[in-house]
Amino acid sequence: MNDASDKPILVPSPAGEGRSLVDHLRALGHEVDHAPFVELRMNRDSDAKHAVAALMEGRIAQLVLEGPRAVELVLSYADLQDDASGDGAPGGTDGPGGGHVGRPTLALPRDTVITAIGEDTTTALRELGIEPGRTLPPLDVSASLDLPAASQQGEALLLVTSATAPPALTGQLQQAGYAVTRVTGYRPVPVGLDSQVVRDLRLAGYSAIALPSTFLSDLAGHLGIHRDIRVVTMHETATAAAEARSLVVHEQADAPTGASLAEAIHRALVEQRG
Repeated sequence: MNDASDKPILVPSPAGEGRSLVDHLRALGHEVDHAPFVELRMNRDSDAKHAVAALMEGRIAQLVLEGPRAVELVLSYADLQDDASGDGAPGGTDGPGGGHVGRPTLALPRDTVITAIGEDTTTALRELGIEPGRTLPPLDVSASLDLPAASQQGEALLLVTSATAPPALTGQLQQAGYAVTRVTGYRPVPVGLDSQVVRDLRLAGYSAIALPSTFLSDLAGHLGIHRDIRVVTMHETATAAAEARSLVVHEQADAPTGASLAEAIHRALVEQRG
């Protein structure tokens, strides 16, 4: 147990996300309860299948992925296409994804430029042996994508996002010269919380709660969080969403990363103890 508190910290990030946050909190000596508030449901349809087919055939120059589930969506259709080709192999070593022994691989065409939105996306890509060309902050930080202009007018770009991503992204990318194919890869759905989690939130059974997104901040505001629990957010828009639900935000991360959020939570707990 850590010196700052004898109660765990609640991390409500969806399954597959928040790993950097959890790892850094544990490295700081904190006990962590990762209890997701939402489930990210995959949206598999013909539009997604055709878009990934175009990607694997080399007809997409730029690939932009929001979240590990977006990576999973691309991988799932890439696997299906590879199986259909008759070689039975889910990937190779000729493209950005060289892969790791014993893991799925994603062999994209060599010249594909990959942009990850959020550090969790970068982690998911690296586990497939892929190093993205750039990592951008989560969309709810700026609601825009800071991509360079297209190298030529009409450069093909595939954008795989959550259903909550701002609709204006498509127009912004088109203005930068891209021919955009947009796929809604998944959607967040609130889950029924374990009664013990709700009880601990209301009776100060946690030392702190981490709120890395506006969506989670909004959900947390409905749960009657005890005033002794430190509420810590990742960025300004998450703070605004929490305060709009009458939550008192005790700390905000200096940067939209898991490491920075973990440090902010640690500060909040040390200050509370002092």
